[in-house]
Amino acid sequence: MASTERVPMPTIPQRVASAFAVLCGQYGDVTTMAKNREQSRQSLYREAETVVEAVDGTAAQAQIDDLQRQLVEPKTEVQSLQERLKHAVEITADKQQEFATVAQAEGVSLSVARRLLRVVTGSRRSRAVATLGRATLEAGKKAGPLLRVLDEAARPVVKQGTADEIFLDPDPS
Repeated sequence: MASTERVPMPTIPQRVASAFAVLCGQYGDVTTMAKNREQSRQSLYREAETVVEAVDGTAAQAQIDDLQRQLVEPKTEVQSLQERLKHAVEITADKQQEFATVAQAEGVSLSVARRLLRVVTGSRRSRAVATLGRATLEAGKKAGPLLRVLDEAARPVVKQGTADEIFLDPDPS
């Protein structure tokens, strides 16, 4: 009695045997093999075709070529992004504080410095004026002792000096 259980996918040796019967067999070999496997002759021809394509390699090569073409665009994009990243500056909280400190040293108000920071950081990531003010005050406290030393060293060689602002009273209001 013949088995009623069917194999859903032919194994590689079965496919190779099918290809051999189709390509090299004698008249009637395909029909006999189909009856023994309880398959149609057409299914054996299809199995043989897949073996020939696998051995030939053109289908696999075409797929490889297609995948390589698909990779070109992402590779180009990655190269472009890496090139842009070389020139990028991350606007961290420390960098914003440095920006505000330099702006203050150049005579720019903190509110103007904040508006300028918004141009590069976006409105949500920009620090508040008070936060920038605390950062510049802290930078000033750190720079004070150094400025006193530099002032003492520079004072004897200054021939002409102009003060930007002169306050005689500690409370200039």
